Amino acid sequence: MKQAVEELRRQAAGLLKEERVKCVIGWTQGTDVARAVPFFATSVRQAARLTWTPFCVNNLSKYLLNHRYDNTPLAVVVKGCDSRGINRLVQDRQFVRERVVVLGLPCGGMLDREKVLRVVDPGAALQEVEDRGSEYMLRTDKGEYGFEKREALLSKCLECEHNIPVVSDLMIGPQVPSPAGSGIDRFAGVRELETRDPAVRSTFWDRHFARCLRCYACRNVCPACNCKECSFEQAVPGWQQGACWLSKRNHPGQNYLFHLIRMFHVAGRCIDCGECARVCPVNIPLRELYRKVMKDAEELFAMKTPGTDPEEVPLLSTYRTDDPEEFS
Repeated sequence: MKQAVEELRRQAAGLLKEERVKCVIGWTQGTDVARAVPFFATSVRQAARLTWTPFCVNNLSKYLLNHRYDNTPLAVVVKGCDSRGINRLVQDRQFVRERVVVLGLPCGGMLDREKVLRVVDPGAALQEVEDRGSEYMLRTDKGEYGFEKREALLSKCLECEHNIPVVSDLMIGPQVPSPAGSGIDRFAGVRELETRDPAVRSTFWDRHFARCLRCYACRNVCPACNCKECSFEQAVPGWQQGACWLSKRNHPGQNYLFHLIRMFHVAGRCIDCGECARVCPVNIPLRELYRKVMKDAEELFAMKTPGTDPEEVPLLSTYRTDDPEEFS
């Protein structure tokens, strides 16, 4: 991946030097060997800090919303799943496509940092990562470590639909094979939940939603949640929320309302980047919740994963006379 890192830094530095953009949104090495964090390069010197490793898991497309009301020209680095977020924001008219230079990176999958840190000393300095197709080789100042992809990748990567960005202005680095195996059922987890007895399914979600902190991390990280003001915060000012159902007070019934309403708000718009589940501090399997709607939209309306096709009209913004009407 060294070649891709060098090319990324060179392209970013060129965009900044020529003043085509004011900021390049990418990643840099984080506080331990298995962490990369969002980084905002605004100078040629800062561009040299950009990196690309199998720990660059953050979907950076959401950060474009910080500049949706100004005219700042930006560049953003995206993986395959992230790139669907670019199309999503443009389709929602939240960002003008001409204002962003999209730097695409073919992705071989993201490593699960917890699995890596079981083997590698967090204090080790990451020197280089080699993508060998079926495995990643990590070279650190404390030795080399190999990780088989089928064992160490995030689960979403093993179901990857687009490891090559669906939209980009500059494609960086060599093509790499998809980490997903052939014939993978992307909705296997959803189908398994559907087979359970309704009472068992209810207990399953009761148990998870009871842990919800209402921290809104899932909403804040989601590129499909791009309303200027969230419906959950419109009724009353923040300091008065304790007196109504919008309170973040832990209440299973209110937690249900929050998650189910958000599920319907992102119906036909969730790009399945998996960031909601990744950032959840209490590990609620939120991705399965949103993928249920995605699965139904695909089966009932032949809808692709949102953000795949920039010309496709979002599910809830279209109407056809031959739409299914089983409920009539």
